[in-house]
Amino acid sequence: MGLEAVKDEILNSAKEQSNSLIAEARKEANRIWRETENKIEGMKEKSDEEAKRMIDTIKRQELASADLENKKMLLEAKKQLIDNAFDEARKRLENLDDKKKEFYIKKLLEKAKSDIDISTVYCSKKDAKFLKGFNAETAGIIGGIMAENRDKTIRVDYSFDAILESLKETELQNISRILFG
Repeated sequence: MGLEAVKDEILNSAKEQSNSLIAEARKEANRIWRETENKIEGMKEKSDEEAKRMIDTIKRQELASADLENKKMLLEAKKQLIDNAFDEARKRLENLDDKKKEFYIKKLLEKAKSDIDISTVYCSKKDAKFLKGFNAETAGIIGGIMAENRDKTIRVDYSFDAILESLKETELQNISRILFG
């Protein structure tokens, strides 16, 4: 074998090794490329899932917030209707005709007499005329009476204002059920 043949053989062998190394490198590069693409796809899916979870969480929070706000507005509207009903009752009591007012004041006086020994009776300026025979003083109430004993240690409040407020406190559930079902 001549030098030329050895040279050709070495070159061919080097070319084959080179081609083999290049082919392996290409295979490895393709494998790395596929792995990278798979990782990127996995990360994208994970990111999409996380974004979807976050969107769902935000949606639930917003819906809950909107629902709570809606309930608050509905409750406020109901409260306003009940307040309006009591305001209307207050106006009607304030504008009762004299015959009815006198009847109610006499009934309230009887109730007060059964509770305390009356010395002073407080009433609205318009109702003083119904309290003949009593030490009557005017008070800033729409109607009814407040009665006090001689020592001013006990006072019963049967003013229309107090009666309405007491009724509102004790019967609020029933009133709400009647008005709103």
